Amino acid sequence: MSSKLEQPQGRGSFFKTMGTLFAGFMAEKLEETLEGLSPKLLRPPGALNELAFLTACTRCDKCIEACPQGSLRRAPPSTGLAMGTPHLVPRELPCFLCESLPCISVCEEKALVWPTITTDSGAKIQGPEAVRIGIAHVKPSRCQAFETLNRPAESCRACIDRCPFPGEAIRLRTEDYDPIPKPEVIESACTGCGLCEFGCPAPRPGIIIRERL
Repeated sequence: MSSKLEQPQGRGSFFKTMGTLFAGFMAEKLEETLEGLSPKLLRPPGALNELAFLTACTRCDKCIEACPQGSLRRAPPSTGLAMGTPHLVPRELPCFLCESLPCISVCEEKALVWPTITTDSGAKIQGPEAVRIGIAHVKPSRCQAFETLNRPAESCRACIDRCPFPGEAIRLRTEDYDPIPKPEVIESACTGCGLCEFGCPAPRPGIIIRERL
């Protein structure tokens, strides 16, 4: 397979190409370094990628004050460069996916933007359904629907009932050999709002929200 580096080029073009590659490499390394200086946090709806968000966010608290449920909180000093930025802790209080997403409309710096995505089928969706805060992850060792060495499996549909898009973002999967249905996350449709984690009755939540990679 040929590439630009394999094609004949003058000395000037060669150094220009190498400069572009080096700049891209350094930018990627800088992003990794900056993100590594603070823990991974779940951002409000419509947040830019982490590096862009940390750069754009002025820590003005407007989105925190605009949240009608009080779900957003300021990151503490222990989060390094992310200190003072808004984030979510779903187990304590999730995002309730307000229809108008007021946290976004008050962000003058555009660190939060109105969410719009295109699905695999080509359909365009926007607003709460297009929010991608993180992604739900089922933990069988904690989820009551899974049997462990210390407990039998029990029917539970708390995460399904809490999900704003049941059947689309999460569903119950059944197997012929297993009488207890198991929760299954549909990653492409999960908003990461955290309502499932918040509503899980297990002492340690059997479903948690992780950042999207």
